[in-house]
Amino acid sequence: MRGLFKTVLMLTASVLLLMACEPKPQPIQFGSDQCEYCRMMITEPQFASQVVNKQGRTFPFDSIECMVAHDLTTDNPDNIHSHWVPDFTNSDVWLQAQEAHYLHSETLRSPMGLYLSAYGVYQVAEEYHNEYLGTLLEWNEVRDLVRQEWLSNRDNQPHNHNSH
Repeated sequence: MRGLFKTVLMLTASVLLLMACEPKPQPIQFGSDQCEYCRMMITEPQFASQVVNKQGRTFPFDSIECMVAHDLTTDNPDNIHSHWVPDFTNSDVWLQAQEAHYLHSETLRSPMGLYLSAYGVYQVAEEYHNEYLGTLLEWNEVRDLVRQEWLSNRDNQPHNHNSH
């Protein structure tokens, strides 16, 4: 019985240790952190995003499109642990990018001009869609949009904010 107790205790401790080491998003220092893709200062919390690598290092971006462009052009995609986006309605809540719902609407302008915002609840994304129009997208469609509308027009170069 004592051996079983020790085994259960060790397994529980191992699970807790693994959970504590799980890479996760970190706070972005708005107004001082720079986007890893375009090097612009990150100033708008509701549009920011971040990648966490397998070592737990975070890479902040000023927009969803910058994060996706970086992801699509990185030399080491196998080292990416996770992608994170803020819920547009509460930027303190980080969402796994693959699980979020997106709105692509030219009337809801994002910092880099691809007009993307993320939502944790599909019904909320629909409400914003009703107000701002545009197209509701899922993660793979966002990746396709960035690839087609952004990267193919820029030869994989970071977008220039001065062009607006």
